[in-house]
Amino acid sequence: MTDKVFISKENLEKALSFKEKKDVGFFTSIFIVIWLITLIPFFFGIVFCSLLILLSCIPFYFIDQFIIRRIKNAKTE
Repeated sequence: MTDKVFISKENLEKALSFKEKKDVGFFTSIFIVIWLITLIPFFFGIVFCSLLILLSCIPFYFIDQFIIRRIKNAKTE
């Protein structure tokens, strides 16, 4: 058995209204800005370390390929 719920047009529009703007307080916005400013060095550090690791791995990739090629050629001969 289901219950019937009658909703007026105004109540439905209020419930589905996403246009209402929720204001953030002054102190909340200050703390968000401070939080974002403190995260900037961590993001730059992550990007810098990732690039450093990637650039240091490139020569070793070619060395590994050279060694693997030598091993495969030695097995076929």
